[in-house]
Amino acid sequence: MRVTLCCLALLMAFGSKQALACEPVSIFAAASTTDAVTGIAQAFEAKTGCKVTAVFAGSSILAKQIEAGAPASIFLSANESWMDELEKENLVMPGTRSDLLANELVLVVQKGQKLDFSFDEDTDLAAALAGERLAIANPDGVPAGIYAKQALTQMGLWDGVVTSIVAAEDVRAALVWVARGEARAGIVYRTDARISPDVEIAAAVPEETHDPVRYPVALVAGRANETARDFLAYLRGPAGARVFAEYGFTPLGTPVN
Repeated sequence: MRVTLCCLALLMAFGSKQALACEPVSIFAAASTTDAVTGIAQAFEAKTGCKVTAVFAGSSILAKQIEAGAPASIFLSANESWMDELEKENLVMPGTRSDLLANELVLVVQKGQKLDFSFDEDTDLAAALAGERLAIANPDGVPAGIYAKQALTQMGLWDGVVTSIVAAEDVRAALVWVARGEARAGIVYRTDARISPDVEIAAAVPEETHDPVRYPVALVAGRANETARDFLAYLRGPAGARVFAEYGFTPLGTPVN
């Protein structure tokens, strides 16, 4: 009994020291990664005992918060430009940036509400919408909206639908509007369409019509610590890649075992 109690005391002491050794770590991540990053953070916490605080929003909002001094240890953006912006401000730790994920854009509608439309030549999205709304993320800053506007402009469809567009603060909000029937259709990431039982994919947006959808990740300068480095490595490693793949992302640089 004494031996057992001693062992328990040692384990508790070790666990306390381990918990005390965990430095604060927070990740500011694009809204489209919410489910995957939440799952990865939970797995990391279970493995290490170190808590990860995750904040999700449009990449533009998160980047501006980091510029304003928000306590982010890691930034995971849904496009290159917002990471570039932080790099120009010397807010990205040198040598820690890499492209973590790839994604695709799709046109979605509410479940069971078919839309007679495909992104072929001579198609008219405005006619297919018949005066109803098209939901996208804010094209003036949010990556999913920027990509959507690029694609629609490239295909000559933007001018026809611009008065029908409702711009959401992030891609998940656009998804919700479609799921609730508040918009006839929406352009979101394929990964978003996969997680909602209330929408279905009407058409895939041709990849050649917009910049490649890439998610760069990096440590935030002045906020990095060993726990943050460990979590970044976990995101990039096989365990993280498996979770991202489960949610439909394409992990870049790490094979999914």
